[in-house]
Amino acid sequence: MNKLDDLKKRSYMSIASILIVFLLIYFSNILYVRPVVCIFVVIIAYFAANEYLAFAKIKNILIHKNLFLGGVVLEVVAFFLVSQFPVLSMLPLAIFFIFILLAFVSNFKKIENSFDNVAFSVFGFLYIAFPIAMILPIIYLSSSHTQDGRMWIFYLIFVTKITDIGAYFGGKLFGKKKLIEKISPKKTVFGSISGLVIALIGSIAFSFFSKESFFELSLANSIILGLVLSIVAQLGDLCESLLKRDVKVKNSSNLPGFGGILDMMDSLIFNIPLMYLFLLG
Repeated sequence: MNKLDDLKKRSYMSIASILIVFLLIYFSNILYVRPVVCIFVVIIAYFAANEYLAFAKIKNILIHKNLFLGGVVLEVVAFFLVSQFPVLSMLPLAIFFIFILLAFVSNFKKIENSFDNVAFSVFGFLYIAFPIAMILPIIYLSSSHTQDGRMWIFYLIFVTKITDIGAYFGGKLFGKKKLIEKISPKKTVFGSISGLVIALIGSIAFSFFSKESFFELSLANSIILGLVLSIVAQLGDLCESLLKRDVKVKNSSNLPGFGGILDMMDSLIFNIPLMYLFLLG
């Protein structure tokens, strides 16, 4: 397959995935669609967890596969249940606590390298399960009748992804000085600044339509959030690149037309918890 065919395939898959995500979020408040949204997020988390396990295998880290995948899936379901039944607010922490205990217990028979195995398991859980699972309580935000979680998740994805787009084209057109060449040789300082500026403009634009969309975002918050989310999005991208450099892989997996789930989620992975904490406040 030549580069043009590959680009077309990726473009078609990207458009299709964007459409599916948009429709799921838009109709997410319909009662019978809610389990579908949960299942969709579970699938994302499951594939991301498998990619992480592949990284661990390259590093000769022995993570109990079923325990890790089961824990990640249960954490997503736990956050979904909390989003529907707030009285279960401690459930995600309970799942995490049980997962840590079982991560230790799973190494009782083979003590060698247990420190690395447990540490890698817990880090993977924090890096994948918590951020991806937090998508659900953001969508089903119910703190106020004037707030619509769907708009917040659209805002989060929009600001994060236009950071990626702005950085890509800014770097392609004008970038010369490399940002951190050892980790991501294609990223440039000008590209990073371009992504930041574009994200800030996009965030401010969102604030002008907030009152009409059951979505309250003041101008001051749009500036602060736009800057913070853009910076953290770029850090998230670099952090995932750091992991890939260490295990010497180009893409986190080879899903047709995509690359990998972690590659698609890298700039969102830290922004999702930030948005969740902002909305809790």
